[in-house]
Amino acid sequence: MESLAYFITFTTYGSWLHGDKRDSIIRCGNDTKLLSPNRSIESYQKGLMKHPPVFLDSKQRKIVLETVIEHCKIKKWKLWAVHVQDNHLHVIVSAEISAEKVMTQLKAWATRRLRENGFNLPKVWTKHGSTRYLNSCETLQRKIEYVIYGQGKMVEYYIDKNLQ
Repeated sequence: MESLAYFITFTTYGSWLHGDKRDSIIRCGNDTKLLSPNRSIESYQKGLMKHPPVFLDSKQRKIVLETVIEHCKIKKWKLWAVHVQDNHLHVIVSAEISAEKVMTQLKAWATRRLRENGFNLPKVWTKHGSTRYLNSCETLQRKIEYVIYGQGKMVEYYIDKNLQ
């Protein structure tokens, strides 16, 4: 079954460690599992960090948002919604390539644009992220609502004008 869209989430480097007070997802082979808070795992993860965590300020969030919008236009991907927070972003997009490739391209271009604008962060994003396949109109609509309205404070976001 072909997906209607992808729901992609990725976090900034070191800002959401496995084991911290929020649940996180860990990979177990080809599967994923929910990891509950665990101080020893969080402490271990902190010890592996090569530099301080990255939190995006308002200018950086705006650059990331504009980059996602621009890249989707260039690639002719259907961008449904994106919301850039200080430590993560959610993107809902339809594309002819895999969700993982979309995520990789968005991370690479956002990093490039941040650096072009003078933000010389050694590493901006975590290694992977979450890629979910949305297969129904109802699921797509629920995820769009979550991305835009379910993040608490609305900061840098975009929603397709036909959905408003």
